[in-house]
Amino acid sequence: MIDWRELELDEMADWPLAAQTVMAIVLAGLLALAGSWYWVSPKLDALDRLKLQEQELRVLFSRRANQVAALPKVREQVNILQDRYEQVVEQLPEEEELSRLLASVNDSGVRNGLLFERIEWAARIEHPLYFELPIHINVVGEYEDIGRFAADIAHLPRIVLLKDIDLRRSEPDQEALQLKVSATTFRFKTPPMEGG
Repeated sequence: MIDWRELELDEMADWPLAAQTVMAIVLAGLLALAGSWYWVSPKLDALDRLKLQEQELRVLFSRRANQVAALPKVREQVNILQDRYEQVVEQLPEEEELSRLLASVNDSGVRNGLLFERIEWAARIEHPLYFELPIHINVVGEYEDIGRFAADIAHLPRIVLLKDIDLRRSEPDQEALQLKVSATTFRFKTPPMEGG
């Protein structure tokens, strides 16, 4: 049996073969651990980062594939929205059509037997993309006539909203009603010309 306490490191060449073998295995193990720490460990970290990147790219690829698959349906929806947008734009009056719109509102009231006390444009209200164009209207007439007038306004070829409605008897002892209303239409702003 080998007495390990008697072995000196500087006399390793003279050690018995079993002791030299054990020492060679220990040194080889230490070298293997140091080598793995120095060379393999950074490679494993890089591998982990690449695996994480692969997962992120797979998720991104899946999203993009779903977007591409949905593209025909999205294009169809955009076309439908574009058609609706064009229909609405056609219902908005141009600047030169505003006087005809006011005349149409007046004609609707007269046709329904209403007496106009006031019909005039109010101040234009500016929004980022469009103008709001209110018309102040005061009319006197029977309940059914006022109802038909409101229905005629709703059927105009241009968009006109009735709001701020005030309906009351014109005088306490009369059947006639007085309607004060703001009829509002809209007009897109003309986009600024580029390049000059």
